Amino acid sequence: METVRQQIVAKFTELLGEGQFVYGSFKSKPHTPYGNYALDYTNNYFADNRTYCKIGTYIYRLVTDQKDFELEAKIEDMFDELEIPYQTITDEDINTQKVHCTEWAVTLVGRQ
Repeated sequence: METVRQQIVAKFTELLGEGQFVYGSFKSKPHTPYGNYALDYTNNYFADNRTYCKIGTYIYRLVTDQKDFELEAKIEDMFDELEIPYQTITDEDINTQKVHCTEWAVTLVGRQ
């Protein structure tokens, strides 16, 4: 059974292309558009010496040459289709790299 996180990764890979979406960071800078994601923090629920419920917040990042409304809408539609609440936390040009970066915080509860 595919986890929600695996479904998100598959959809990002479908939208951006093979090798354009990774966990963590790239070994060398890819061509745009590209993206990555990483675990930001956990807030698991513990009791009786065990983890009852896993709660992980991940940051999903999209980097494009310029703001891409259409691609961002497809990503947010994907979150909606998977019934995943999200929050846009970054939506800005990075002038030093001449790219646009959009980031979403996504909290996954349960099997991740």
